[in-house]
Amino acid sequence: MGEMEGRVNPADTERSGDRQAAEMEPERSAAETETGSAAEVLRRGETVSDGKRLSRRSMLAAIGVTSVGLLSASLLNRTSSAAGARSVNAAVYGPGGPAWAEDYVFPVTIGELRVIASADEDCLYYVTDRGREGMFYYDPADTLTADNNGTVFVSSSGARFKRIIGEAVDVKWFGAIGDGVNHPLSGTFATLTAARAVYPHAKALTDEKDWCAIQAAIEAVKSGTTGTTVVWIPSGTYIVNQAIRAEVDNIVLQGTGASVISLETDYIALLVNKTTPPSTTLEPVRNVVVRDLTFQAVKGFGPNNAGVVALNYCVDLLVDNVRVIGNSALLTARQRITNGIATSQGTNGVIRNCVVDGVSKPGYYVANGTHDLRVEGCEARNVSGHLGAQPGMGVSGADRIQFVHCNSHHNQGAGLQISTDGYPAPMGTPATNVQVIGGQFHNNQGHGILTGTNVAGQYPRHFQIIGADTSNNKLHGVNITGGHQVTVANHTSKENGSGGILIDNGAGLVTTVDVINPNVYNNAQLLTIGGIVIRGASRVTVQGGRVFDNQATKTQDYGIEFFPHAGGVKPSDIRIVDVQSFGNKLSNYAVGVVEGANVEATSGYYRIQDAGAPEGALSAPPGSEYTDTASGIKYLKQSGTSKTGWKQVSLL
Repeated sequence: MGEMEGRVNPADTERSGDRQAAEMEPERSAAETETGSAAEVLRRGETVSDGKRLSRRSMLAAIGVTSVGLLSASLLNRTSSAAGARSVNAAVYGPGGPAWAEDYVFPVTIGELRVIASADEDCLYYVTDRGREGMFYYDPADTLTADNNGTVFVSSSGARFKRIIGEAVDVKWFGAIGDGVNHPLSGTFATLTAARAVYPHAKALTDEKDWCAIQAAIEAVKSGTTGTTVVWIPSGTYIVNQAIRAEVDNIVLQGTGASVISLETDYIALLVNKTTPPSTTLEPVRNVVVRDLTFQAVKGFGPNNAGVVALNYCVDLLVDNVRVIGNSALLTARQRITNGIATSQGTNGVIRNCVVDGVSKPGYYVANGTHDLRVEGCEARNVSGHLGAQPGMGVSGADRIQFVHCNSHHNQGAGLQISTDGYPAPMGTPATNVQVIGGQFHNNQGHGILTGTNVAGQYPRHFQIIGADTSNNKLHGVNITGGHQVTVANHTSKENGSGGILIDNGAGLVTTVDVINPNVYNNAQLLTIGGIVIRGASRVTVQGGRVFDNQATKTQDYGIEFFPHAGGVKPSDIRIVDVQSFGNKLSNYAVGVVEGANVEATSGYYRIQDAGAPEGALSAPPGSEYTDTASGIKYLKQSGTSKTGWKQVSLL
């Protein structure tokens, strides 16, 4: 009995299954008896819910935009041009798919859609034109919306067919080609009037179709009818001859990283500069996002005194993973003064992970009125122009700006320039509250970081250089020729052609500078000078850190060197505290010599140490302290500012 209980007769199982199925099958409702099974209902283009029939119109409402969007995406990922008018069903569901799908999904071309005489609001229309595929529905309640050649098509009978849109509006829906070839409107339209019937914003038959389509996608988003503010620019090279105007709140211009906007006129490629005519007053555009795009001006075309990407009064801007590529030689030959990414007039937000290469004016230009902007992880390189000494990055007339972990190199001028904007005349507007945090500014033909002014009597204020590296520049690592309340902290400056850090009050525009824990070494590769040079400045502190030369052939003559500025004014109120200075070419702390005369700080305070007695060797203000590391003897500067006046005070 035990063994037999464990055995099963296959025939019994089959019969048991039949009985079980019969027992589980529910009785048909009266409605189903009248209309047929659920499968039969679906084959007729209907569906069943709680035993009741739903019209196809109700079914479409029940499916919702998301589900139909997924259906559309499925179609986009399959071939829709196979032979046979009823291939859409197979494309979505595969061979043997439900016949009911054929009842309300019709494959059509855009041309066919525009000549449909009698539209069916219960059906979906799948556009099969290559690159412009997508699902549309007929909206009988709408008699006004204009045909925009992408998300809304109007038939000759006046029917409005509206695209079912998922997360983004694709520029190719509007006819963008993106093959890197010129496609002027004249190749498609005989007259400008005909072109404007499709692209109302067209300005001439020479306008590029790619530009028209991209702008049309933006205008569709701007209309508020798309349900999304994301404009999708697929991989490809799109030719533009006019500025793309992204003047829509919350707009996202989203590329793939291989999406290229190629500029082929002397104009801006991407511009935000919103006004409402006839007013010329600039208006804010909020939450603009530009991501994963390349803008190129490699044929020498570019705007004059503006950026390839120009962003004015953008509130809470995000520019992420954007590249601007130019050809500085061609731009210079054509006398184009072209920035890479430029901001001004109220713009704030974040620019991050971007590259600007080969433009003819500062690659990143943070101009007048920009505030609370963070430039993070960005690179500028190969910036050069006919104006001369063009920096990789520049900030002027802006407030509360951060450059965080940026890399600026091989530029004609400085890696970064902090200065004063000439507007409004005549006083201009200085850059204020600028922070440079980390980053490298190297191998530039000018200075690593330059602060100064092009407006007489004006200078930047309240800026900090923290943890940055300036190295292998042709001139100084850091050159402060204009600035008030400046901090240079934990900064490395090495192997520059001139000094590591120059504090130059030659124009009387430098005061209150703190250099904290510097690491300055092996500079003066091209010009014999000190590691840190103070020229006629007042209220300067150098505290902690090291200034040294450890090369086999030394080039850095002094650790800290003083010069007078114009008129012979010597540095004053100089504090040098606990700085290690060693191994330099001529002397560690000895004062530099200009035209045969000793130059010393006229006031201030030193607390330093070195091997040997200071008397006759080290100039310092009265009250300074010196410790001889060889003997442990401490000395106090009792009188004068020259090399004499040191007195031994104790034996440690």
